[in-house]
Amino acid sequence: MKVLIILVRFNKSPFIYEENSTEKNFNYNMPLGLPYISAVLKKNGLDVTVLNLNHMEGLVKNILRQEFENTTYNFVFMGGLSIYYPNIRDYTKYIRAISPETKIVLGGGLISSQPEIMYNLLKPDYIVIGEGEESARELLQSIQNGDDISLVDGIGYGDSTGNLVLTKTRRPIMDLDSIPFPDHQGSDLRVFLDNMAPGNYILYDRSNNPRAYPILMSRSCPYGCTFCYHQLGQKYRQRSIDNIMQEIKFAAYEYKINIFVCYDELFAYDRNRIIDFCTKINEFRKTVPWEITWNCSLRVDNIDDDLIKMMKCAGCTMISPGLESYSNTVLKSMKKHITSQQIDRALRIISENDVAVQGTFIFGDPAETLETAKETLAYFKNNQEIVRGGVQLGFVILFQGSPLYKYCIQKGLIKDEIEFIEKRAKKGYIFYEPMNLTDSLSTREFEKLKNNVMVAIYTAGYHISPVLSRTVDGISEVHIKCPYCHKVSVLKNMTPPRGDEIQNVGCRYCNGRFEMVSKYYPIREFLLKTVGFYNLLKLGDLIRTPVRFCSYIKKRSLF
Repeated sequence: MKVLIILVRFNKSPFIYEENSTEKNFNYNMPLGLPYISAVLKKNGLDVTVLNLNHMEGLVKNILRQEFENTTYNFVFMGGLSIYYPNIRDYTKYIRAISPETKIVLGGGLISSQPEIMYNLLKPDYIVIGEGEESARELLQSIQNGDDISLVDGIGYGDSTGNLVLTKTRRPIMDLDSIPFPDHQGSDLRVFLDNMAPGNYILYDRSNNPRAYPILMSRSCPYGCTFCYHQLGQKYRQRSIDNIMQEIKFAAYEYKINIFVCYDELFAYDRNRIIDFCTKINEFRKTVPWEITWNCSLRVDNIDDDLIKMMKCAGCTMISPGLESYSNTVLKSMKKHITSQQIDRALRIISENDVAVQGTFIFGDPAETLETAKETLAYFKNNQEIVRGGVQLGFVILFQGSPLYKYCIQKGLIKDEIEFIEKRAKKGYIFYEPMNLTDSLSTREFEKLKNNVMVAIYTAGYHISPVLSRTVDGISEVHIKCPYCHKVSVLKNMTPPRGDEIQNVGCRYCNGRFEMVSKYYPIREFLLKTVGFYNLLKLGDLIRTPVRFCSYIKKRSLF
């Protein structure tokens, strides 16, 4: 039995699918779900090949055709978040045409959030719901042994009439230490790291030669924010610190890692766990002949000065606090269980300790009004010395399966789920064209809110041009002065922005972040403030081409 696991080619523009893309892409977040499944299947003796489409040139349909010409596969596994529906839809179609006898198994948040709808749309042979490691292993072993697959928990398949049959819900894996480390040899991690550049992602630019390793230290989240969908189930579970350190020690030397990127929804809400981790990773860092840093996500109500000082001493350079809004009304509606006062206190502590922050204020919750949005925008604009370029602005993205998605169905904002899915697949997740999910804002008022947010995104904060850019011994470098500590950082392997381009970069001394722009950017800034974001898009023909302007906006988006 031969198994092919396919890692989808991630969209270069974060949420817009390009079917005819042919280029390699190293600017993405390495997935962990399928590499974990690959590791479990290999551990149990199955013959598994992982195909990472991001690292391959050519049309996906041609890559798959060649792969199946060389090897006969009994099963193909694919999956991902709901934003990758069009990718997986087309890959499924290609595989059906190329190798009709191959069984297709789909999983991930795409499937778990809407199993029946996605099964009917995609028509795979099997689906895996929730955590996939045990379900995938048992499914293949049952098929191989001729056992009854209806006894395998957490899967779905079609009956004789083509209707979906769902088996018993699988209980979450409580002992996460029992799961082998993800199969990064199969996922081509070494090639991914070798092609990593400082400008690829906001977390990487502290190093001139970043080698950032993705790690999952826990699963799910104990909270229930309305905009969030927990694809790994509702039960929050944590790996032991010793097990985490085993993976960190292995990865650091195996791949020469200098940054550990924590993928967790919530790294910890237990102070003792954070202290234990800081103690052990700091001991390890002292034994490694190069700098190792890490980042993680925390709740603002868990942050205090002593804790952040300890984390910084242990190598933590960036913290992602859950922000979402500065309005207590909206925070309550989102079920964040935090206050704006706690947000302010946490951001002040983080900035005073020269740790970078990565967070987002998102607008458009049902409780949002022009007044609540004004609260958040005012805080963002008036506290740039606190948010320090690491707090971004955006809009609520409606993820399938989230409480907010279900609310929109109940309210009639989504009348036909399949129509909604297909329309989104065609248009993409364009962050500056959000739906009006609010309970009280008229279309005109929502347009005003959108414009205020978009103008603030590109005009608030510090926009700094390099003081020097040059190439030394074939290596490009940018010299740029930090607006916070006023020291000049030399960012190697980075090129200066041109024209309308804008890039969020970090200071190598104080970890403050700001926007690196060309000397021409103030023209755009003036036009945005004068004309407005959406009017400027309409007037695109008068400012070079709208395509170029839209392109830089999409590149700038972190949402």
